[in-house]
Amino acid sequence: MTALRHGRRQLLALAGSLLPLSARAAAPGNILRRAVEAGVIRVGVWLDAPPWGGFDADGRPDGSEVALARLLAQDMGLRLQLIRLQGHERVAALLEDRCDVLAAALPLIGSTWQRVAFTAPHGRVSVVLAAPSRLRLNSMDDLAGKRVAMPAGTFAADVAHARLPPGSIALFTPSLARTLESLLLGEADVAVTYDWQLRDLRLVRADLDIMPQLTLQSWNYGLATQLGQPDLMRFLNTLLFLRAADGSLAEIYARYFGALIPEGLRFR
Repeated sequence: MTALRHGRRQLLALAGSLLPLSARAAAPGNILRRAVEAGVIRVGVWLDAPPWGGFDADGRPDGSEVALARLLAQDMGLRLQLIRLQGHERVAALLEDRCDVLAAALPLIGSTWQRVAFTAPHGRVSVVLAAPSRLRLNSMDDLAGKRVAMPAGTFAADVAHARLPPGSIALFTPSLARTLESLLLGEADVAVTYDWQLRDLRLVRADLDIMPQLTLQSWNYGLATQLGQPDLMRFLNTLLFLRAADGSLAEIYARYFGALIPEGLRFR
């Protein structure tokens, strides 16, 4: 508890030290300054993507990224306003200034690096092809003639769709949950999903013969904000550094993923 209080004092001191710098520079559109003056931080979240974002048994927003958003607001001493976003509009919401920060499992890949600013990554995800063991998928060529369900508007769908062989049929679904459901109902032969989602399903339904057959791609993800926000980026990276040091990030990862935080993530 002492470490938590000390970490929060450091973060609040950092925020306070950054505001005068912003005022002297008179930088237009300074998001950190605006948030502190308004007393609220707007965080975009993706609530159709458990375990990163979803709802608890009482219908309240929940998930690893939601927990991180709450930690951010707590350490800033600000009220949290969660902005619910669909997967396909995460980057657009930042660019259109509908939110201040994204905590929505946004992957650190080339197409997004050029449009938004990322913090140090705090998680990792893999896109996998899930199918009954009898299919025995050895390569993407084995998908020819198969119905492949994938969640529309996601990077998982982008990765999979670009690599589908001729003769395969892409079935776009409205959510991650619906993608796996289409496989369970026999509407699809293969599902494009994330490793953690498939693992969670198999923990609940050990009787299901659905296996991860191929890993298409793995990437890290992090918090994101608009380009040209050095004050806010410094604050966010300091938050991640201190909360990694005191075990808060590891606790969040264990709570929602049932695993240790991935190795190789460096908080600066």
